[in-house]
Amino acid sequence: MKPILVTVLLLTLAPSPSANAQPQALVAVAPAQHKQLNVDVKAYGTVEPDPDYVTNVAIPREGIVLSASIRAGQIVQLGDPIVTIETAAAAAARYQQAQSQVAFAKKDLDRTKSLYNQQLATQSQLASAEKALADAKAQLEAERKIGAGQTTEVLRANAPGIVTSLNASPGDRIVANSIVASIATRDRLILNLGLEPEDALQVPVGAAVTLRAPQSDKISFGGKIQSVNAMMDSKSRLVNAVVAIPQDIANKLILGMVLEAAVELPDSAGITVPRSALMTDRNGTYAFVVTDDVAHRHNVTVALETDSDALIKSDIAAGDDVVISGNAGLEDGTHVRVQ
Repeated sequence: MKPILVTVLLLTLAPSPSANAQPQALVAVAPAQHKQLNVDVKAYGTVEPDPDYVTNVAIPREGIVLSASIRAGQIVQLGDPIVTIETAAAAAARYQQAQSQVAFAKKDLDRTKSLYNQQLATQSQLASAEKALADAKAQLEAERKIGAGQTTEVLRANAPGIVTSLNASPGDRIVANSIVASIATRDRLILNLGLEPEDALQVPVGAAVTLRAPQSDKISFGGKIQSVNAMMDSKSRLVNAVVAIPQDIANKLILGMVLEAAVELPDSAGITVPRSALMTDRNGTYAFVVTDDVAHRHNVTVALETDSDALIKSDIAAGDDVVISGNAGLEDGTHVRVQ
């Protein structure tokens, strides 16, 4: 019986064939590739007037608005009435005062000339009287130019276009040189794009842009980036970029319309991996490369991304098998089984 007991004990104490086997994780892999990545930045923007082609209608003197002939958003032609104003009492009084000064200066000059001819006034006194009349006439002309001599006046559009703002209502008292209305040239529009800060850093001036209107499939055209701001908007937290709208397209658009933009970034070539291969933790972005059924962590820097691929900077080489599925629970050195 003893030999049987020894045999049983030996069988019991002997390790099973899988006791020293490493645990394996099931993963899917794909090869890293060296290729060119074409990237578009998606953004939305608002159609607005080009500030270089906006004219202002201003009141040259103090006045009271009697009536308004247009509304904001209306299209006007050159010479169309904007508002009717009544000259304020103070402005009218200055005009009358200027007239009185001219009349007084004329009489004073005539008297001085008479005295000078009688040798009762000097050449200097005559010159002073002549200068006083000239100054009085200049002041009167200045008041006349701003329309102070008119009881009422119709302010008219000084250019054709879209009325973007009307800052006067009947009964309003307006100070001199106040802007009553602004008019934007109809075919000179821009698109203000809101870019994410990380995208704005990659968008160069002159980049091609494809624009379309979500409201209408018929509105689709191309443009170019005119400028990119170097600061974020405090409210939207986006960076503004300006796109020039072609003149032949502008007439088909409405101010305030929202357009969808695809900005073409310069093509870049390098090592690319599927985006699903990328993981991020407190130490940064990384990917796992499988070598001899072992997953090894490689830290990476992402240069560009598309919906499916990422251009990376790392020691990962073209042809390396990167884990694209099953990488969530991996650690550096984990044994894996490729499905």
